[in-house]
Order: sequence, then C-alpha cells, then structure tokens
Amino acid sequence: MGQTLRIAMWKAPWLPDKVPEGETPERCPRCGRRALIRWTLRRDRERRVFRLWVCTECHATEEREEPE
Repeated sequence: MGQTLRIAMWKAPWLPDKVPEGETPERCPRCGRRALIRWTLRRDRERRVFRLWVCTECHATEEREEPE
C-alpha cells in the first residue's frame, strides 16, 4: 500500500516536444494535457487529405480527415 506505479513513456526524437508559438493546441485524449497540435498532411489512394495530430507531451498521434 502507498506504492506509486511509474510508467516510462518513450518519446520519439522526430516528433515535436513543445507547442510552437502561435499554435492553439487541443486536449490530448491520452494524457489529458492541452498539447495536441497539427503536424503533417498526407493523401490516401482515393486522394482524401488526412492530417496527423501529435501530442507534444506524450507523443500520442491521431489522424483526422481534413477538408480540401
């Protein structure tokens, strides 16, 4: 009783580790911090546009479809 479980979160060196100036972050669904920012764009085979969102705190990623 009274023990604290610590979980080490691995952070990828190629992902951002702080919110860029002027960016408005959203709340991260994984860690709950306001650190989820827009990152990269890609197109799938049907030519739809997707944006990768990344949390600067825990490096969780989320892909969302973007309007053209």
